[in-house]
This record gives sequence, structure tokens and C-alpha cells, in this order.
Amino acid sequence: MEKLGNYNLIGSLTNQNAGYSVWGFAKKDGKDYFVKEFVDQKYPANDTVSSPERLAKKIKACELFEQRKKALYQKLNENSDGNAVRVEEFFRIESKYYISMRKINSLNWGVDDVAKLPLGEIRRLCAIIAHGVASLHKGHLIHADLKPDNILFMKTSKGYTTAKIIDFDSGFLESAPPGPGETIVGDFHYFSPEACKSIWGEEVKLTCKMDIFALGVLFHQYFYGNLPEFNTKVSSYSGEAAAKGDILKVSSTLPDDIRKLLTKMLDNDPEKRPTAMEVYNSLRGIGTAIDSVSDKTHRNTPTPKHEVVADKKTVIENSTTKENLFFRPGDL
Repeated sequence: MEKLGNYNLIGSLTNQNAGYSVWGFAKKDGKDYFVKEFVDQKYPANDTVSSPERLAKKIKACELFEQRKKALYQKLNENSDGNAVRVEEFFRIESKYYISMRKINSLNWGVDDVAKLPLGEIRRLCAIIAHGVASLHKGHLIHADLKPDNILFMKTSKGYTTAKIIDFDSGFLESAPPGPGETIVGDFHYFSPEACKSIWGEEVKLTCKMDIFALGVLFHQYFYGNLPEFNTKVSSYSGEAAAKGDILKVSSTLPDDIRKLLTKMLDNDPEKRPTAMEVYNSLRGIGTAIDSVSDKTHRNTPTPKHEVVADKKTVIENSTTKENLFFRPGDL
């Protein structure tokens, strides 16, 4: 096995569904880990070409990158309820930055697989996801990229299915959001209207309610099997449509309580959306209504057009030189 600091790599790295990173699996102390290398940020460890001014600028950019990541991961690790998967280590080896997380042995489930479950089971899984997001929001941490790829489902030791939230590297703290026109990394299908407006250069407030809109889109897929309806002649994505004033249409076949909850979550006005904890409490309180409905009345029959298989784990690249460890969980 190839070594990466204290980790023994398993197999090759890949950039599948990874954005600005490459990832893979590794072992350390007999445990399995997901390891990811950031490819868009390099420390000038062996830079002998740049001028002193240019080198100082590169180092300053790396220091800011480190500060942002450490603040993000510390909030994640401090506030996670256990279903938002914590970062094990954030470290640098020579010029390359990495994070590690415990590997999730996930089920090969996509949107279609969840939508086929009994309604009560979908409600229970959505409640778990909402509670995980609520734990992040308690620390004012915005995930900003909630989508099927970043929700993993796994079996517990007792045979129950649970959900795990991963991939927080598009996230940011409410106190330090991207500015108007700055890049917001994520999947456009789950962008909130305020995220769209920010990308368009409008000055808007980006808050945890961004994640609530994304959950509204995602939960609609889980409960119904497809995205909410909007005018596709003028918009390509749910958040884009909402930003243009279109009212997203939640499936009328869903139970009333679910339909009303999703409608609130998808409100164009972020201030009118519920909090993640309110979503969690609502889902816990409507199990009877859900379970009383026939399994076939809540979902769309055709296979969803936007199915994404939730089998993403984690990754990394190889180097065996000097290691700069920024933190372990015990350091928090």
C-alpha cells in the first residue's frame, strides 16, 4: 500500500463527483477512512521560481485557506449530532492539503430507491437528515451543497437504516458568506433563490435557510420521486425559478402535512421557511398521517429524471514527505 502520512492508501484516487478535489480510501490503526486532497489550493513548499512578493502572496492565500477550513471543521465537529460526519484530520504534506473522515459503508441507494420505501420510513430518514442539518445550523454553519450525492444511507448494527451527511467543503459560516458575484460551489438543482441572486451579483443575505430550500427540493424527490414543478420554459432549476418569482408546485398527491411542510421549505422568502429543527419536529409529528396513506399514492410512477446514486465516500492523493497536521478531533 502507498503511504500518505499516517494513512495507507487503498486503490487509486478518483475525481468522480468530487468537484475541486480527488478522493479515495485508506487505513490507519486498523480503521477505514475516506481521504480527500484539495487540488485547487497548493502551498508553495518547493517554489524556487516565484519572486519574494509573489511567494508571500501565495503563502498568505494558503493561510486564509487554512483559517477558513479550520473554522469550518471545528464548527462541524463541535456541533454534529453524529449523522453529520465529522472530519478526523485536516493536514498538509508538502504542497498538498488533505482531510480524512471515517469511511461510511453506504448502501448503493439513489433517489428512486428512497422514493420506493414506505412513507413512514421516508419520513423517518428525512427527520434524521433534518436533525443532522439542525446540528450544523446550531453552530451557524451552512452546508450549501445538500443533494443526493451528499446524503449516504447505511445499516446500523441493529439493522436499521440511517442517513449520514457528508462533504462540507462548499460550506461556510453565516458570519463569513461569499459576497455578491463570488462563487458559490454546489449543484444548481438545489440552489436556493438567494444563492442564485448572489451569483447574479445581487446583494442578498445568505443564511442557514439556504439549506432548508435545498432540503425542500431533496425531500420532494424522496417523497414523490421527482423535483417540484416550475415553469421550465423560463427557468432550468428550482432556485432559479423561485428567484424569478415562480411559485414551486409541490405534488398534490402527498399527504397534506407533508405537502404543507415542503411548501414552506420552498418559500421564495428565506425568512418564511422553517428552521431545520422545526422541519425535524414536523416530520416526527406526522408519522400517523403518512403511514395511513397507500404506498402508491405519494410518488410519481416514472423513474426520476434526476436520479443520483448516493454511493460517494471520500478520497486523497499520494505523498510521503513532511506532514503539517492542523488538528485532530481531540484538539477541539
